[in-house]
Amino acid sequence: FAFGLHEVYGVDVLVSTGDGTNKEKDAKTVIFKKTDMTYMLKMKTSREFLSQVTKTYGTMPFNLRNFEEEKKARMGVVECVKHQVIQPFHVLYEKEGTSVAQFKFTVLLMPNGPQKITGLPFDAALYKSEKAVEDQEILTLLKQSANPKACQEEKKAAEKAVSEETGEKKVEKVEDMDAAPTLVEQ
Repeated sequence: FAFGLHEVYGVDVLVSTGDGTNKEKDAKTVIFKKTDMTYMLKMKTSREFLSQVTKTYGTMPFNLRNFEEEKKARMGVVECVKHQVIQPFHVLYEKEGTSVAQFKFTVLLMPNGPQKITGLPFDAALYKSEKAVEDQEILTLLKQSANPKACQEEKKAAEKAVSEETGEKKVEKVEDMDAAPTLVEQ
């Protein structure tokens, strides 16, 4: 997969101290989002609900409590969810005693580097992790820019920074064997 300039990505990060298996419990779902699916709804309340969602929210998430007639909205959403016209955002649970954190943000890949345009600010200095990225190739990739022009220069700088951090020396590959120095005189 290749990232390109001027592309937009939504990043959804979910971290857990448990084993990572989420479960749905008996909590009521109140957050929904309209999908691109179409279906001829049978109930009048469902059609009115979907019409109001389309006019007011478009494809953005919404809360059922925001509707004037919440009871009608609860009736209308059932048929919409059944036919996948509306997507529910269920409350997910982990095992008892574990912590779960989720954050979402939107990133633009611009020539001067990635720009986070939505989401809360993240200060990495405030958090410590027991885990770390150990793969040299991934560490080098994380330190590079998305700009293809700056990429060549920054790739060398990133490789140098990674090798200094890990204390390893990189062995250069020789493309042309005739250009390689001979070890034994002939």
